[in-house]
Amino acid sequence: MVKKRRDSTLTTTQVARILGVTPKTLYRMLKDGRISEPARNPDNNYRLWSPYEIQRIQEELSR
Repeated sequence: MVKKRRDSTLTTTQVARILGVTPKTLYRMLKDGRISEPARNPDNNYRLWSPYEIQRIQEELSR
């Protein structure tokens, strides 16, 4: 059975593609504290990125 994600959230891989970086780059930014940890899916603990968070990351990358 496949569970649906909450509306308007994206996976780490999807966010990386949108931003033009690798998922590893996002993980490094999280570890370094340059971006804050997004919400997590309570069922599988996957990160759930919102459009707002993507915008914040874009701003961080443009600095």
